[in-house]
Formats: sequence, C-alpha cells, structure tokens
Amino acid sequence: MKNKLKVLLIGGGGREHALAQSILQSSHLEELKVFPGNGGFDSHLILNSNEISITDKNKFLAYIKNSNTDLVVVGPEDPLVAGLADWCDEIQIPCFGPSAYCAQIEGSKHFAKEMMKDAYIPTASFAVFEDFHSSWSYSQKQMFPLVVKADGLAAGKGVTVALTLDEVKQALNDIFIEQKFGASGAKVVIESFLEGNEASLFVITDGKNYTCLPAAQDHKRAFDGDVGPNTGGMGAYAPAPIVSDTVLKEVKKTIIEPILAEFRNRKFPYKGLLYVGLMISKDQKPNVVEFNCRFGDPETQCVLRLIDEDILPIFYQASTNSLKSRDLKLKPGASAVVVLAAKGYPDAPMKGIELEIPPPADSVLVFHAGTKKDASDKLISTGGRILGITAVSISLKETLNQCYNFLSKISAPNTFYRRDIGKRAL
Repeated sequence: MKNKLKVLLIGGGGREHALAQSILQSSHLEELKVFPGNGGFDSHLILNSNEISITDKNKFLAYIKNSNTDLVVVGPEDPLVAGLADWCDEIQIPCFGPSAYCAQIEGSKHFAKEMMKDAYIPTASFAVFEDFHSSWSYSQKQMFPLVVKADGLAAGKGVTVALTLDEVKQALNDIFIEQKFGASGAKVVIESFLEGNEASLFVITDGKNYTCLPAAQDHKRAFDGDVGPNTGGMGAYAPAPIVSDTVLKEVKKTIIEPILAEFRNRKFPYKGLLYVGLMISKDQKPNVVEFNCRFGDPETQCVLRLIDEDILPIFYQASTNSLKSRDLKLKPGASAVVVLAAKGYPDAPMKGIELEIPPPADSVLVFHAGTKKDASDKLISTGGRILGITAVSISLKETLNQCYNFLSKISAPNTFYRRDIGKRAL
C-alpha cells in the first residue's frame, strides 16, 4: 500500500457523508473526491457530471486513469449491481465493493436465498414465483404472517409483511399486475416470517479474511412506538446488546464464514462490505433476514463513529486481498444517529425546505443525506431523509440526550423525527 492514497467515494447520502468523514481523518489520505455528493460536503471535494459518470463506463474509467486514483469506495448498491467494481478490476484499480456477481446478494433476493440454501445458512423458508396466479395459489395454503418480496432492487420498498390474505394479494398485485417495481418485480420471493429482534452487522472482507464492526439496531417505522409506514431508517444505535459475544460467535460460525466460503467455491470471492441483516430469536439463535452488498443507512453514521483507528487502510486491504482477520479498536460507550425527515416521508416528502443548522457541540456530528446548496448558497432539502444527527458518549442515554438537545435547536419547518430511538437498549 502506498503511504498516501487518492480516493474516489461514490454516493450522495448520509452514509457517504459519514464514510467521507472517516476517510478524511486518515493519515494515509492524499486526496478525496466525491460524486455526486450533497450539500454537506465541502464544494472542493465534489466532482461534477462533466468530469465523471457512474453509468458511462468509458467516462468513468477515463477519470480514474487521468486522476491517478488509488482506491474507489462505493457507497450505494446500484453501481455495484451494475458492475462498477468490475470496471475498476479491468484496469487493476482497487475498489472497496463487490463484483456484479457478488452484488447479486442484494440485487436478487432469489440469488441470495439460493446462496443461503447451498451454504446451509439459517434463514426463513421460501418459494420463488414468476407470475401472479402461481404465487397467489401458493400463498393461500401458507401460515401467516408471510413476507412478500420483489426479487430485485426496489429502493427498500418492495417488501411486505402480510398478516392477511388480502395484504398478500395487494402486494402481489403491486408487483405483477401494476408492475410498480418494474424489472425488479419480474420474480417474487415469498418467505415464512421470522420472529425475534433485528440487528445489523457490517463485515469488512477481502473474500477470505474478515473483521466485524459493532452490531447496530435500526428503527424502520416512521413514528414513535414503531408505528407508521416502513422507511429507509429513522435512526439507529450501536453497539446493539442483542448481539452478545455468544451470538456473534454463532453468527461467524453459521453465517459469515459459510457465505464467504460459498462465494469462493463459486470462484467469485466477495470483497468489500457485507451487510448481514439478522433476526435473533428468543433462544438467541441468529437467522438471516437479508444480505446487502454495502453499508446500511443510517446505521453507518453511528457505527463508524465507534471505530477508534484509521479506517482507510482497512478499506484498501479488503480491496487488495491483504486484510487480516482481527478485532477493530473501538471507542468505549455508545453511539447513535437520529434522522431528521421531511414531512410526508416516506411516501411523498416535501422538498425545498430551508435549513438552519447551528454549530454542533459536545460530540455531535451532523451528516447530510437529502440536502443541497441553492443558487444563493442556502441549504435546502432534496429528499425524504434530510440529516442524521450523531453523537458518541460513555452511555447510550447520554449519547441520545446530546442528539435530541441538538435537534431541538435546528430550524427546519415541515420536518419530523422519532423521539424514541434506542429505547430497546435503555
């Protein structure tokens, strides 16, 4: 590894703002560039669309070559599923992110379930269908609840936990008849329902060796008390007590090591970040709800804040088959992120909300998600999730107090946030 690296970070959400903050602290960083970025990034870091494209292979590779980029770090799933890491591999530029083949672990739920079946990984039983009638006929014979999933990427909106046959029928109608998810709904995966507590575990790997980041617990529902529609996530905290040392040992043995071995057996070693979505049963047995091929959002914003060492060499080692399996050095205490969202999120969020953010105090950091600077340099909202307010402290209670104290000082009309983040661990 070179002592100083030129790094390109792909993405423009809260996850990428948090990744950038960690990368910028590295003693091994020569230069960081970001595309497309958001209103929270310093303007000198952001590339414009005249310089680079993540959908035009030739334009992307031309930038990589001309800029002498040493490492590409990919935040979102879409470019990975489309093969951006493979483009980098063609010109021998390390990329922190899996190949298109490996990214199917998120890009196709059918692929993921077959991988788990072949590797004997604990997960919900499932069936796969390509039309409304056969999936509807199957559903009528099953126990409830049932989980109905559009096979492909659907921006987190293609999953329904159905308590009744009517809800199953509506979900299948949305996927096959209304085609709300386009090509992502060409197939449907129907699963049995897993009961327990969910947790998110991030695994950095070079395909063989790996290291686990602190487990987090996300809050998906829009409103306090876990009510309202499912969202991309309204907040998270780490470490999640539900993932005890005993549970983590079981996860490594029955999930992480078998899935990495299965990829190697298929001659496609998995490099980058593997997100393991867990369901921990009452008897402390872990099952896989889903795999993702990238960092979770908003969990990343709090998990990275617990890492007490330089993360950039770890990204580089994972991308170049030189990672050592070991524990990361962590800060004591707990971290949390609380999401400030636009009114109407997730279905029809307001946009163009003017934001006035005071300077952070204590351990608070503000990560931008859906923001931009307008022509007069005012900060305005552009998406449903606008900001992630994070803190780190010796206890989760103190951490959350810092987050909520800061949120109360932000001037942002027509926004909302949950006031019960972290309640399961308090």
